Amino acid sequence: MGNSLNNIGIVHHDKRNYDTALDYFNRSLAIAEELGNKSGMGYMLYNIGNACFNKGDLGKALDYFERSLKICEELGDKSGMGFSLTGIGGGGYSAKGDYVKALDYLEKSLSIQKEIGLGGELPLWTNTSLYISYKHLGRDYDEKEIHNLIKETEYIEFELNFRLYQLLEDTSYLETAYNQIQESTNAMEDDLKSKFLSYPIPKAIVEEWE
Repeated sequence: MGNSLNNIGIVHHDKRNYDTALDYFNRSLAIAEELGNKSGMGYMLYNIGNACFNKGDLGKALDYFERSLKICEELGDKSGMGFSLTGIGGGGYSAKGDYVKALDYLEKSLSIQKEIGLGGELPLWTNTSLYISYKHLGRDYDEKEIHNLIKETEYIEFELNFRLYQLLEDTSYLETAYNQIQESTNAMEDDLKSKFLSYPIPKAIVEEWE
């Protein structure tokens, strides 16, 4: 039951219907808590944090990512730790402009990713968030590494394309992010479209491009 609720939540999240996704994620979390399923709790707390981040509620996102990290550390779940650390550093502190605090979490996440070979979009997310923090703090960073990771990443979401634009100052990433948003909104009902475009990241992308 809990897994089914989570899977439905993921479908709604992928459709950018974050409020409905949160409802399913919270119901799945309640079942995991009732069963004492710590692994499920850690996973669901991360998913809730991610949905809160996408809505622009960075304070709530940070709280859920931190709760997820605590459980993953208790379980020795290094994959979960990698995701939660990036959530805290990138989706929490770096996104809020607290770049010094972000560094420790992002560097720890990268260390774990290298240790266990985590792939997908996570290494690019983590490095991009780390280098944005470096950039704001006046530190040097390896742009070539970012371009290598871009080549290795199969699909890049609009949120990350926008972060890449902020880091590299290359408008092709902004254009891609804008086109991805248009593609998403074309499939939405008017109410959801209006709500989605009011969230900070889609709103910033549209305003920057137009």
